[in-house]
Amino acid sequence: MEEYDLRDVSYEKWGQPYASQWDLMDDLFAWMDLRLYLFYEHHQWLGPKNDMRNMLGLVVSREEFEHNLMQAAQLGLAAQLEEEEAAQLAASQDAVRSRLGKTGEDFPLLQLFRRCGLDEFEQECVILTYAAALDRKYEKLFAYLQDDITQKAPTTALAVQLFLPLERTVEEYLSRFSRRDRFTALFDQERLSAGQLVLQAPVLEFLSTGTVAPLPGLRLFDGARERPGGPLVIGQETARRLDLLFQEPGERVICLTGGPGTGKRFQVEHLMSRSRQSCLFAELDGERPEERAREGVLIARLTGACLCFGHMERRDADGKLLPPEERLLQDILDLEPTHEKVFFLSQLPIRAQFRRLAVELDIPDPAEEERIRLFRSFLGAAALEDGLTVEELAAKFRFSPRQIELACRQAVGLAGLEGEGTISSREMHQCCYRQVVHKLGDLASRVRPAYGWDDVVMPEDQKRLLQHACGHIKFQHKVYYDWGFDRKITYGRGLSILFAGAPGTGKTMCAQVIANELNMEMYKINISQIVSKYIGETEKNLQAVFAEAKRSNCVLFFDECDAIFGKRSEVKDAHDRNANVEVAYLLQQIEEHDGVCIMATNLIGNIDAAFMRRITYVVHFPFPDAAMREEIFRRTMPAQAPLSDDIDWGFLAEKFELSGGHIKNIVLSAAFLAALEGEDIGMSHLLRAAVGELKKNEIVVVREELREYADLLDGGQEA
Repeated sequence: MEEYDLRDVSYEKWGQPYASQWDLMDDLFAWMDLRLYLFYEHHQWLGPKNDMRNMLGLVVSREEFEHNLMQAAQLGLAAQLEEEEAAQLAASQDAVRSRLGKTGEDFPLLQLFRRCGLDEFEQECVILTYAAALDRKYEKLFAYLQDDITQKAPTTALAVQLFLPLERTVEEYLSRFSRRDRFTALFDQERLSAGQLVLQAPVLEFLSTGTVAPLPGLRLFDGARERPGGPLVIGQETARRLDLLFQEPGERVICLTGGPGTGKRFQVEHLMSRSRQSCLFAELDGERPEERAREGVLIARLTGACLCFGHMERRDADGKLLPPEERLLQDILDLEPTHEKVFFLSQLPIRAQFRRLAVELDIPDPAEEERIRLFRSFLGAAALEDGLTVEELAAKFRFSPRQIELACRQAVGLAGLEGEGTISSREMHQCCYRQVVHKLGDLASRVRPAYGWDDVVMPEDQKRLLQHACGHIKFQHKVYYDWGFDRKITYGRGLSILFAGAPGTGKTMCAQVIANELNMEMYKINISQIVSKYIGETEKNLQAVFAEAKRSNCVLFFDECDAIFGKRSEVKDAHDRNANVEVAYLLQQIEEHDGVCIMATNLIGNIDAAFMRRITYVVHFPFPDAAMREEIFRRTMPAQAPLSDDIDWGFLAEKFELSGGHIKNIVLSAAFLAALEGEDIGMSHLLRAAVGELKKNEIVVVREELREYADLLDGGQEA
């Protein structure tokens, strides 16, 4: 080099520690530049005396062709160096090693070398490719040395020639790049298959920053710096067992199973926080879970984190959730995660055989006492309005911890936006129902409660019984847990109510009143979609109804329930046997259901006796007498409806012996008649509507029976 002198490593700082990774890279750049120049000097045809007539492979001259034929196969650089050149290269390496020996800080580059277990050749390959990513000057150098203007990245052949140790063969070291190991995993696999060395994006990011930012489905949780989203309110026993498993030496596969939102990942985050370690959470619910798992293993290896894989379940053609495939789980372990402990999170039990010791911990849905603690914790200092308690919320909503957290956060946030000091009952319930995900709408129709206690006209005894039934939910915690009945009553804690009475006596209306009082959603079961002529289908549909009802935390309403709750009969053929099985199965489901179930029947005599034993409350709806009918007429009429002064409510109630359902039809029909005629609602409209309602039921009213009001019928209309 007559005209230019290469920059040397910092010999004047021999034995001094490196202040930063960039300080280290400055010396490595100088060492790399020297090695590249020596390779250039000893290149077969691109040495300092070459006149560039070959134009880097665009033109092959006759002299170059003959020269290459005469040369022996290309050797590694170390075998071609003269003694003085080898000494110069060794001196630069010794200077770097000397300073590294005094450096206490663990730079990302050094962490990568150690965590991936790279030997000297592999380390030099990483330095080569990292230098190429940091300084664009190397693109031209590599293109020149590789005799290809388009080849801007170092190739495996160039790396072998640059770093091949003495007395080793090119073939031996080229074969290293065809393996699947921790070294080759650092490079872009598509480029590597083409013989090019390009570091993967997470590797470059780690080398530059010491960490890796979150990627889709991949997030690094640093237990030494981060804190979980909240305190560990429940699950202390699971946390204790996790601590023991994590502290035990040796490789372990720790499988955490439980429903969605039960806190599987939350438990792992708390474990990492307690042990002050990091964990890479990988969600494998994408289209290519194997690729995401491979990327997750790489990032965990770079950062020294343990691995936690979730969302590995799959679904069949019918949408049924299936456990993770054993092949996927074993492929993950075959990638050789660095940390001894690997976590698998699944909603379903994992049935797989691993070459590592596997331990499975089930995280059950929180019990009522635990749900109470969760509601209190997430509500914090926020106050609930009078009459609403966390005990009532925990009894109604069998939520996972995640659902409780989201519901409370929304309720607290909305109350703050509205400037309210307390959270109203309706607002709290609405926030809770926003967390409910179910498919009950496929098997039932939602009924929006529109009635309250003021709309109910029935004897006081029956009304008190309905209010008593509502208290069964509101004070469930006090009775079962504060008073100790949970130890005596281990199942069948749900509320089941049977409404019996003639059509139109207010059974559906009272079901809505109860749903309104409890601030719960109500679903009316479509019997036609439940009962099937095929054996086993009815039971399957019933199971789906009660399973979805448990998720929806709603009131189930079976109208005309005697169609499926009928008496069991003597078995004479297969049809009788199947019908009895359906009734027996339904009785079992009713008894085990922990929610609110309301049934209505017009024919209580047809209900199976065993079913009556399982009912919490039976409310009989009597046919309304004249006083009750008058009250129903008055309460059905809205306060803002324009009324004429000629309405005789007592006469209407006494003359027309109808149920509340018929009275509702009469009042509504009279309102439309008055609107059509542009008048206030009067006695004439109510009489005509009443006569029309009776005609529907083929009941004849004689004009004389209407006494002084007979002339109010249009044109002497015959009744």
